Amino acid sequence: MAKKARKKSKPANKTKTKAKKSKPAPKKKAAKRVTKRKAKPATKPKTIGERISSGYHAVVDTVTGTDRLRNKLEPPGTSESE
Repeated sequence: MAKKARKKSKPANKTKTKAKKSKPAPKKKAAKRVTKRKAKPATKPKTIGERISSGYHAVVDTVTGTDRLRNKLEPPGTSESE
């Protein structure tokens, strides 16, 4: 394929320079109207038994998670008193 010939560039006139026009400040956008959010449906308050049960489950989950992590990091059969 034949290559295209490049255009010759003209030397720039350095005698005249134009000052940049300043842009006007952008207009502020109007504030959005705040709408009221829908209220969440009322939930039943937890009973004493439910509170104790959820606390117990949280403790048991923490202990079993710690146990799993310990077993993963330490191979079985190594003593902790070394």
